[in-house]
Amino acid sequence: MATDGPTPPPCDSEIFEKGEVVARLEARSNATENWVKTVARLANARVDWHYGGGIAVVLHLGDSASRTRVVAAMRQLESTLDGRVLRILG
Repeated sequence: MATDGPTPPPCDSEIFEKGEVVARLEARSNATENWVKTVARLANARVDWHYGGGIAVVLHLGDSASRTRVVAAMRQLESTLDGRVLRILG
């Protein structure tokens, strides 16, 4: 249950099952949802997230060029997250 607004939808099942971790965040659910959607749009890539141990785990599904765009978008948007980027893997 979200504490900062409506509960976001579950992680896309294909991304959850086949995606690779690209980042870990410390942020509330709606802040994470909005930020990850913005990253996905900017990078034109398949990105989603879920909580694991209280940390938002961001997953990417796609080729290496797509992953490179996602990492670049995350770095560009890092300061806009209402929370903290713990690690970007890439």
